[in-house]
Amino acid sequence: MWLLWIFYLIHQSASQLIVIETSVISYQIGGIFEKHALTQRLAFNESMRHNHLRASDSSSDDPDKKINDWRLEPVILRPKRSDSYSVWRNLCSNKMMQPIAIFGPQTPIFDGAIRDQCAKANIPHLQATWQPMDPYLEEEIENTDDEDDDDVEEESSDESPVYKNITINFYPTAEDISYAYAALLKYYRWENFAVLYEDDFGLLRIQKILAEYTDQTPVTVRRLDPNIDNFKIFKELKRYKEFRIILDCHIDRVLKYLNEAQGVNMVNHYQHYILTTMDAGMIAKDLTPFHSNITWLSITDFDKLEDAQHFLATRVGRWTTDKVQLDSPPVTNLEIEALVMNDIANHVLKALQKVGEVEDITKPDEDLCKKDADPWPFGALLQAEILKNPSVGVTGNIQFDKYGRRYNYTLYVNEIHVSTRQTIGTWNSTDKATIIENRPSTEIKSAQQTSKHFIIISRKAKPYFSDKIKCPEDNKTCVEEDADENYEGFSVDLVKHIFDILRKHKFNYTYSFLHEQDKDYGKYDPEKKKWNGLIGDLLDKKADLAVCDLTITEERKKVVDFSVPFMTLGISILYTKERKVPPGWFSFLNPYTFDVWMYIATAYCVVSIVLFVCSRISPADWENPQPCDKDPEELENIWNFKNCTWLTMGSIMTQGCDILPKAIGSRWVCAMWWFFAVIICQTYIAQLSASMTSALEYEPIDSVEDLAKQTKVLYGAIHGGSTLDFFKSSKYKAYRRLYDNMMANPVVLVKSNDEGEKRVLNGKSKYALFMESSTIEYKLKRNCELKKVGGELDSKDYGIAMPANSPFRTHINQAILELKEHTTLDQIKSKWWDEKYGAQECEGTTDESDVEGDLEMENLIGAFIILVIGLVLSLVITAAEFMNEVRNIVVREQVSHKEVFIKELKASLNFFQLQKPVLRNPSRAPSIASTDSTEKHNLKRAANIENFIEFEKEVM
Repeated sequence: MWLLWIFYLIHQSASQLIVIETSVISYQIGGIFEKHALTQRLAFNESMRHNHLRASDSSSDDPDKKINDWRLEPVILRPKRSDSYSVWRNLCSNKMMQPIAIFGPQTPIFDGAIRDQCAKANIPHLQATWQPMDPYLEEEIENTDDEDDDDVEEESSDESPVYKNITINFYPTAEDISYAYAALLKYYRWENFAVLYEDDFGLLRIQKILAEYTDQTPVTVRRLDPNIDNFKIFKELKRYKEFRIILDCHIDRVLKYLNEAQGVNMVNHYQHYILTTMDAGMIAKDLTPFHSNITWLSITDFDKLEDAQHFLATRVGRWTTDKVQLDSPPVTNLEIEALVMNDIANHVLKALQKVGEVEDITKPDEDLCKKDADPWPFGALLQAEILKNPSVGVTGNIQFDKYGRRYNYTLYVNEIHVSTRQTIGTWNSTDKATIIENRPSTEIKSAQQTSKHFIIISRKAKPYFSDKIKCPEDNKTCVEEDADENYEGFSVDLVKHIFDILRKHKFNYTYSFLHEQDKDYGKYDPEKKKWNGLIGDLLDKKADLAVCDLTITEERKKVVDFSVPFMTLGISILYTKERKVPPGWFSFLNPYTFDVWMYIATAYCVVSIVLFVCSRISPADWENPQPCDKDPEELENIWNFKNCTWLTMGSIMTQGCDILPKAIGSRWVCAMWWFFAVIICQTYIAQLSASMTSALEYEPIDSVEDLAKQTKVLYGAIHGGSTLDFFKSSKYKAYRRLYDNMMANPVVLVKSNDEGEKRVLNGKSKYALFMESSTIEYKLKRNCELKKVGGELDSKDYGIAMPANSPFRTHINQAILELKEHTTLDQIKSKWWDEKYGAQECEGTTDESDVEGDLEMENLIGAFIILVIGLVLSLVITAAEFMNEVRNIVVREQVSHKEVFIKELKASLNFFQLQKPVLRNPSRAPSIASTDSTEKHNLKRAANIENFIEFEKEVM
């Protein structure tokens, strides 16, 4: 029973079996390798034997499937000498070789003869190494290709392709590599750097890179000697402050040159090296211990090659030596020219299989160099398939243009930063000008594992950085700053908060302040050809950070790196407040000088005298005292000297007078005096308001334009600071004039803000200082005699300076941005600006109820004094007149002074009576004089009545 069941299963299975026949199709491929190309030769041999392509035979009609196994059989040629003739002769000496393609040699200048021989035999020529551009060959290819294109357009698409005398290079072209490194320089924004090379090919590569990058950037170029040490060159670069270096050399000598640079302290966190070799991944583990930034491009993805399960991991052991190895080396230890051999094998097999699908391929003739040999009929077709069909390999996408040059591929940007290698971006040959950044998030984690102690320098200037003020032991209310043991200030608190944030993010960073002596911010000395001050210390690697009121400028950014700004400000003017001079008691006399007042008084006296003389001489001013008497005995003249002075006084006081002259001459005198009085009075009134208000001690300065126009007030800035550089580089004429004036008188320049403040105060409105607005705000909070003039002339920022290429800039920037987001920076500034170091609130000097142009009591006190003095003087004169009248009555009436004084005083002070009696002595008889006087008065009165009666009769 069981036997029948088993027989049934075998019968059913046999009916479903399919017979598959595998046919091995093998073709030779030649490889020319020089003595030094051991790895490439072994990789070529192993890759060609290992790779094969299985595909069904579409031409077979057999119902059973037939599989063609396409394989390549490597034929290795090893010329004894490395020259074109020896290489060509070695190729032609192998009479039994029938290759479908020839690879090599690796030396670019020796493959011309091989390419020409391949062209005669119509065998594709392959290459996988850097080759310089040959302009003559390019021109020849273009001309040939243009003719071929014209012929192809006229012929049908079924015509077979024409063989091209080209080399199909699996390595990126020299032009593309130059574009890639130029894009890398632009990505890093290198503005000045040095170039080191060791051979003529390196110089060609560097020239092309610089040509693609810029012709405006200063570049220091030096040639390295691989046979001796190059300490002198690296010392020279250190003296020139060259910390960005392009290094072009063979991969075997990269470590040698870096060790020499390390010997002169040219390998640290702030140096940046760009390696032009694409094989730098081979020594990546040896490069990480160097505390320097190192970047290189590669056509392979380092992260994929580093994978232990990479498909080449088990094979590369046979690529490095002819002996059997138990352990294979990492794939990353192989150079690009070796790794690309696997891509060549796969790509050629695919192209060969494509040709085999169309036609039955016959092998080439055995003797390639035989005269009158027929070209291989399938060479052009195979070459076309290699150019046309893309593939993907270890080096990424593989495509060729019509010249056999590779295109549409990707280069990877590898960077060693903080002793950690990362692939930070890519460059694609289709977009030659851009590096696509793609920094992994693991970069931060790797940086957190790095410890670093920062040396921080600063510049003593309150409130940024100063010696710590320690509280007395007996003062329990004093609060001592704890940010640092020896120093305090805004910069100290800023650094403390930055490193607190970095520690919170698990960065193992510590710091300490170093202050040996006060230094300037830093300026380039053209004589010594080096920077001084804080910038010089950073360039000399004496410190890691410079934290103070250091302005970010373009000149400084060329030599050092800056963090993101922690404070934004501008240039303004520090000046003293205007000192108002209170008006004097007799400021109403100020419109005219003392001489003018004397001239006016003299004119007043002279006019009064002239009027008196004219009125005495002119007949018209002599009047009849009795109008009714037509023939008076005597004439009367009212213009005594007292009345003349009264008229001139009333006129110049604009009050007029009750009497006026009648004669033409005297009237003309009055007219001229009135004209003079109008001019004097109007000009006096016009100047009176300005002279009686509070005057300024000096002409006010309200803007930088006012400062530039005047010459009485001196002005200056800090010597060697960014403020002075702003005026130096400004294109505005007024600012340039200010700079020229300051440089023409260097004594106006100061060394520090404190020195400038003292000079402004001591100058008493005769000196102004250009200063950053933030520092002016600090000064105004501590001295109410100072003020800020005008607005800000520009906008600039303070930043933390660090040596160029600092790997810690990103971390510090992130900390500063976090401080900004949490308004911690504003709190720190408020603390040191508004609270510390004797900050005070200055009271306003303007009265809100004050109206512009109004006069106060201090302006008119002189007029009141004159009024009081005049009243007192009038009382004295009145008293003198009163006593004189008392004396006359005493003499006339023969009474006592006391009696007359009391009675006259009572009568005069009786304000309710408008009449008072004439004081008489009742005991004394009327005198003869008084009788005669009475009689004369009566006679005169009778005569007047008679004259009036006669006048009436005549009228009737």
